[in-house]
Amino acid sequence: MTIRNHFEGILNYFDNRYTNAILEEMNSIIQNIKRRARGFRNDEYFKTMIYLVCGKLDLNLI
Repeated sequence: MTIRNHFEGILNYFDNRYTNAILEEMNSIIQNIKRRARGFRNDEYFKTMIYLVCGKLDLNLI
């Protein structure tokens, strides 16, 4: 039943090779940040944590 409901999207993948896997991964990372922080008092702190974690910055100075 599920394949029938999404058959057109499945065929479109083979034509275009697009998926939303990257967005799903980023959403999972952001949800993990929210879970670890148990709520931020300030939205700016939350945004900063998302940029720090998702930006994959190399903060090693050595």
